[in-house]
Amino acid sequence: MNILGIPGEIVSILPNEYQNYRDETKTMDLVFDLKSKETLNLEFKSTYVKKEDIEKSLDYATYLRIKYKQKTNSYFISTVQKKDSEYEDEWHNDNRYKIPLKTFKEFSGEEHLENLKDLLEKNEIDDETEELNDLLLIPFMESDKSPKELIVECITLANQIRTVNRDKLNDIKNLLLFLATKYTDTDEEFDEIERLVKMEGGMIQNTIKHFIRIGKQEGIELEKQKGERKIKIIERELKEKGIEPKAIENAIKKAENETQKL
Repeated sequence: MNILGIPGEIVSILPNEYQNYRDETKTMDLVFDLKSKETLNLEFKSTYVKKEDIEKSLDYATYLRIKYKQKTNSYFISTVQKKDSEYEDEWHNDNRYKIPLKTFKEFSGEEHLENLKDLLEKNEIDDETEELNDLLLIPFMESDKSPKELIVECITLANQIRTVNRDKLNDIKNLLLFLATKYTDTDEEFDEIERLVKMEGGMIQNTIKHFIRIGKQEGIELEKQKGERKIKIIERELKEKGIEPKAIENAIKKAENETQKL
């Protein structure tokens, strides 16, 4: 969270309080486990922060502290307020608790997307890449595009990353899908984004299927494998057994075409 000046190195994304994707609330939150053995809770607000929001955050921070048995650091992330001064009122300054307010309005969503695309092109994204967390933040940044459009671009970009733990990427994509409930007007729009999230799994299955089919055509017995890491193993095995790279490339294209029809 260096972009907002929030201290702490993220170890993993923790479950948030919302279990239902179609929850109609105007608030969402992200919860992270930090390397410092602390919990980080970001409360995103699409309206101005009010007294009841602070009360709710107080309760939730207590819940997280009990659940994870470690200190909880809470921040409000506003998509409408631009300055901390707009948040200074008697409730916020209550000595019992003070929750810092951060905003993304000074950051460009397009610039951060382009930066991630550049890192991807240079093959410089891995599990330790701090910028990977920007995928969760870009939809809240300043942009000529709508948050929904940015969500789609972030999920599409995440689907192209091949050098990061799949569980970590799936956590990011599912949180983006949850965010999509706040910015889609119809079930059809949401379902389209949900299909995009699930597309990668279909791509993996279809690619393995076509690789095995190539093997059978050439009399090569391949073990059935699961997961993207296994795709690389099968691809290498096919090449070692003399299968032309063009045939492998065609198999991947067929898998892509089938996946697009999901």
